[in-house]
Amino acid sequence: MADILLGFTNVLQPMNILICIGGLFIGVLFGALPGFSATMAVAIFVPFTYVMEPGAALLLLSALYCGGVFGGSIPAVLVGIPGTPASAPTALEGKALVRKGEAGRALHHVTLSSVYGGAFSAIALLVCAPLLAQIAKMVGQPEQMMVAIFGLSVVIMLSEDNLFKGVMVAIISLVLATFGQDPVQGFPRFTYGFAELTGGFSVVPVLIGLFSLPEVFKMLEDPHGKMAETGTVGSMKLSLKEVAGNIVNATRSALIGICIGIIPAAGPDIAAFLAYNEAKKASKHQADFGNGAVEGIVSAEAGNNGATGGSLIPLLTLGIPGSAPAAIFLGAMIIHGVRTGPTLFSQHADVVYTMIIGFIIINLLMYFVGMVFCKFGSLILYIPKSILATTIVVLAVVGTYATGKNLFDVWVMFGAGLLGYLMLRNNFPTSPVALALLLGTNMEKAWSLTKTMYEGRMMELFQRPLFTALLLFTVFSFAFPLIKMRVQKKKKAQAQQ
Repeated sequence: MADILLGFTNVLQPMNILICIGGLFIGVLFGALPGFSATMAVAIFVPFTYVMEPGAALLLLSALYCGGVFGGSIPAVLVGIPGTPASAPTALEGKALVRKGEAGRALHHVTLSSVYGGAFSAIALLVCAPLLAQIAKMVGQPEQMMVAIFGLSVVIMLSEDNLFKGVMVAIISLVLATFGQDPVQGFPRFTYGFAELTGGFSVVPVLIGLFSLPEVFKMLEDPHGKMAETGTVGSMKLSLKEVAGNIVNATRSALIGICIGIIPAAGPDIAAFLAYNEAKKASKHQADFGNGAVEGIVSAEAGNNGATGGSLIPLLTLGIPGSAPAAIFLGAMIIHGVRTGPTLFSQHADVVYTMIIGFIIINLLMYFVGMVFCKFGSLILYIPKSILATTIVVLAVVGTYATGKNLFDVWVMFGAGLLGYLMLRNNFPTSPVALALLLGTNMEKAWSLTKTMYEGRMMELFQRPLFTALLLFTVFSFAFPLIKMRVQKKKKAQAQQ
């Protein structure tokens, strides 16, 4: 308890509060700009922490991380373009609410859900880190493989209206994920003489093109209108009943985010899709999903922000980063002489509790910083579409080039954008592309290593409790939507007789 009080004392110092607020503002900006990300924000600002005290340095990086994950949801709602891959499910529902003139309501839900998910994960980090670290120890390549396969079950829920097209898109996208070096043996595949394809298709340029350029093309179909078809952003006020009605959804999604966060290489992107999928399964209004379902926004944002604290649990307790930003945290901690692992909480209690308590305070501050950004950001909807479309293209090109510093990624982005527009015009879902590219490489690597580890004795995999549990969840996740669709089809046929 003394260490927790010391953490509160350190965080609540005026200079540290200013560091948290400043980091949040910068992080939200990085998240909101297409092509930039929380990882980029944390990486860029590590050198600035060299002259800071370890506690203050980790507070700055934590604020950048949380702000970056949240920031991507603002353009996802306002213009249907996720600033980061973790906000892709939010874009599915956000643009529909904007067309209804409810952008303000959607943004407030985004902010509240992000704060709730982040704060929930921070409290889990404080209270349950030792217990959750035991789960992290059980995660090996077989479990990572099952998480990836489990994640692909989301494709079925996202493609209920046209299952064949959705599955076909996912399979083709999984094939595209195999381009580049073999993740285990390292030999190049499907590069066709392009050195730029040695590393495969970068996810960020594909997602920027897939989600931003189709929206630009749709804007240019009516270049003189505005994004808000009703002519208004709408009130940002939410009733207590509306907020309370989403508590169960937000809590479930935050828990999913925490669990996904502690698995190395999973992160907020996968957490957002899985939380969105589970919310759709549990919802009484599934038909609203894809047409402006608040439940979808709440689940995605609570899920991806829940993964922020979750990814730090294996880092602090085992020295294993659960995400790319967490890996950068590890480097920054080593620079400041703070060694992660079992002895961290005894040898560096002042620093680690400052960071954990700071994580809670940062997520609470994020509500006020987020509302400021949402209030001013919503003015975008009053900009004529012709100007907004030009601005989006410029930002997409700059953001894409910034990720890899080569023009090949820019051409990939334009190609993905044209493909995305053709898919939308022909009723092909685009979300399976994002999901398959995010999961494909990790799934292939985990499968290859699992096959090597258990060659000739695959039945031993069932002796791993977590693997077996994930397998059962995966079977249920694939089967439930199919059974449900079959039952609904049967009921519909009976009603027509």
